[in-house]
Amino acid sequence: MWAVDNDTKLWGNDVQEYKPERILSEDGKKVFKPEYAIPFSTALFILLVSIWLTSGKSTKKQLPGPIGLPIVGYIPFMTKKPYVKLTELSKTYGPIYKVQLGSIDIIVITDYKLMKEAFSKDVFMGRPPDLPFELSEDTLRTEAITGMPWKEQRRFSLHMLRDLGFGKTKMEEHMKEEILELLQRMSEHVGKPTKFSFLLAPSMSNNIASLLFGHRMKYDDPQRQKLDATLREVGILAGSSAWQMFFPWLRKTLCYFNIGSKEKLVKMLNEIKKYCRNELKKHEETLDPDNIRDFMDGYLLEIQKRSNDPNTTFTKEVLGDVAGAFFGGGSETVKVAIEWMLLISAKFPKIQKRIQAEIDEVIGPDRFPTWQDRLSMPFTEAAIVEVMRWRTIVPLNLMRYTLQDTELNGYFIPKHSRILSVLWSLDNDTNLWGNDVQEYKPERMLSEDGKKVVKPEHAIPFSVGKRSCPGKALAEVEVFLYLVAILQKFEISAPAGKEIDFEGELGFSLQPKKQDLCLKLRH
Repeated sequence: MWAVDNDTKLWGNDVQEYKPERILSEDGKKVFKPEYAIPFSTALFILLVSIWLTSGKSTKKQLPGPIGLPIVGYIPFMTKKPYVKLTELSKTYGPIYKVQLGSIDIIVITDYKLMKEAFSKDVFMGRPPDLPFELSEDTLRTEAITGMPWKEQRRFSLHMLRDLGFGKTKMEEHMKEEILELLQRMSEHVGKPTKFSFLLAPSMSNNIASLLFGHRMKYDDPQRQKLDATLREVGILAGSSAWQMFFPWLRKTLCYFNIGSKEKLVKMLNEIKKYCRNELKKHEETLDPDNIRDFMDGYLLEIQKRSNDPNTTFTKEVLGDVAGAFFGGGSETVKVAIEWMLLISAKFPKIQKRIQAEIDEVIGPDRFPTWQDRLSMPFTEAAIVEVMRWRTIVPLNLMRYTLQDTELNGYFIPKHSRILSVLWSLDNDTNLWGNDVQEYKPERMLSEDGKKVVKPEHAIPFSVGKRSCPGKALAEVEVFLYLVAILQKFEISAPAGKEIDFEGELGFSLQPKKQDLCLKLRH
């Protein structure tokens, strides 16, 4: 429009002068307005329409969501069961919406199809840089865990685990030794009300240690006991400090002055890293390229292969963070699933007897179970699948982070958005599971004749898509072998006069309350 207003062909050579006479008739008695003199209001309207038409964000739907308070956002309205509250909000705002927690916007997904669609895309593969875990500078710099390079790390890890016999007979032999020691420890408590979580936790972490470092530690090894205590503390502290991620300015202040649980968490995580560094040093001193003993050996060789690549994400610092992630994720979900199954066995004797009937028929009283046995034990496998739905082992999936602007379900999702999928909402959806969704019912995972496990695609305890849990196969083997070995040897019951409490406590997973159980030898 400037070009029109300054065109000498339209206005004459004095176009730069302010001259009202040019808009008048020759006698000065009438306004003569050329058709090419566009009014300001019209010009403004054209400008605004142009901006609207060319703005990609404006043409896409903006996410709905509840309105919170200044500074704290919606946090005051959350409950001790945020997974329940977030599911309730979806009934008002739909299966995808936005909620402000503290100073951070969280995009919440409660629908299976949307989770599957989103998590199949690379753009949703990131992790927020401010998770409760402390990552090394190398990990943050290379984005080995937080960005797209994670694909490379995951591909290598799965390949390495397969080479080590991951989910196969070789891995079962490692577990057998660990489970036999656990059974021996449990037998020392026969007839005495006991909280068995303190025995299960070190057994799970030892399986991960065997995988990562190629050896297990004895139960009474001081180093093992220290590591187990550290892992327990990390689980507690990480849950209590997670809220700080919603207040970045406050988190920085607390860290600067070494105040609060975040500082304690960092200290505990450094203990785990110290343990991993000691193992790393031993492995470097004894590394033999022709004899790969464990995951750490394989990773060190990969570091050597890529040593001339300036952009490599394979470094010793990244290895430390990957090992820590294996410890955290690899032992927690398995332990929690087995704890819930032991409580179910005590509460529902008929279910316990049905599992034991399959054990007696397929395995007998003496032979150690194998993963292959599950093919002839459909009710046992269905009972495990159902507990992961009924109690939702991980009700809130680990947060994702968008790596680019994107779109989902017609809504605009900006780059660096935090995405939270609520798995609890799927496991408690009556449209997916029926009106008896609150009941523990293994039969819902069986075919009509009860001879085959039928697992719906929306049963996703290990998440879905490109960043689903890489340890899924190992976890499934562990839960089956541990449960079957325990129920083969023991009958489980609640102490006289005590009721089993199925109310979960939210940490990284939905953990059962620590409560006494009684064991009785079956044979």
